[in-house]
Amino acid sequence: MDRTYYRTEEDQQLLEEAKYNPNSELAVVLAERLDDIMLEAETDLYEANERTADANREVSHLEDKVYELEMEINKLELMISQRDETIEELKKGN
Repeated sequence: MDRTYYRTEEDQQLLEEAKYNPNSELAVVLAERLDDIMLEAETDLYEANERTADANREVSHLEDKVYELEMEINKLELMISQRDETIEELKKGN
């Protein structure tokens, strides 16, 4: 059997062949498949890292927005408190 034949076979068949009839042509085909799998894994890892970086940027942006909103809430609460104090002073004055 030659390399061309081995390239048409399923992975499981090649693994069985390697157990019982190892040869250089089979080794080349298995090495090619391993290279393909490694490249795919590296690509998947790169894409996952990119998605993680995007998610981290989004989280940072949302944290900034939460901080801004908390500051706005604090400002409004202070305004309400001052308003309530002014109302009480005006009630006492009447």
